[in-house]
Amino acid sequence: MVSPRVLLVEDDPAVRRFVALALDPLDIDLVPCATVAEARRAFDAQVPRLVLTDLTLPDGSGLDLLAWLQARGEAPATQCRTVVFSGAVDTAVAHRLQHLGVWRVLHKPASVGALVDCVAAALAHQETPAVAPPACSGPDPVAEFFGGNRALYEAYRRACLAQFSKDLAAGDRAVAAADAPALRLVAHNLKSVMALLGEGAAAEQARNAEEAAASAALQPMQNHWRQLRSLVQALVAT
Repeated sequence: MVSPRVLLVEDDPAVRRFVALALDPLDIDLVPCATVAEARRAFDAQVPRLVLTDLTLPDGSGLDLLAWLQARGEAPATQCRTVVFSGAVDTAVAHRLQHLGVWRVLHKPASVGALVDCVAAALAHQETPAVAPPACSGPDPVAEFFGGNRALYEAYRRACLAQFSKDLAAGDRAVAAADAPALRLVAHNLKSVMALLGEGAAAEQARNAEEAAASAALQPMQNHWRQLRSLVQALVAT
């Protein structure tokens, strides 16, 4: 029996690793894509049963991908469901997602249990209540996001620590070039990762950097990045 194909559209390697670890117990063919262009190519190669996509991507928005799927007649459709996995869904965006035929919104950061339940329900075509957005952070991330599985949490943490040097370098380049969109992407990704790790202060600082970059406020952007960078470096040093 062929395993159902699930397209994961997420540019952050740490988040892709978390999703892969969380969904490992499921019998699925998980295909990671870092950009809208990669997702389109993967979709053209083989129509998946489920598309799990972020909204903030390097070459566009997940909304662009969803609109493309709708134009193809793939969404909404019983053979391919779409789930938005993002921490940037406000009322206006949620309304647009509804018109794009999105089956479910899964808010970042999501627990292992929420991810597994959502994907399993989508593949089983079960109508279950919408997933409530979890808190940004909690006193025990292992219990809140990893179903109490300490080994899974530690594996994810190791993957994040290995990725942080690349994130810091990308953020430094963005600040040096006054590239607000690039810094916004780095901060957006770190916001979710830090929340999953239970690093509430770093998650909040990443949110501040993301908001400053979104408004292209150069000085606040630089200041918030400097503080976020210090917190990330401290994590790497521990």
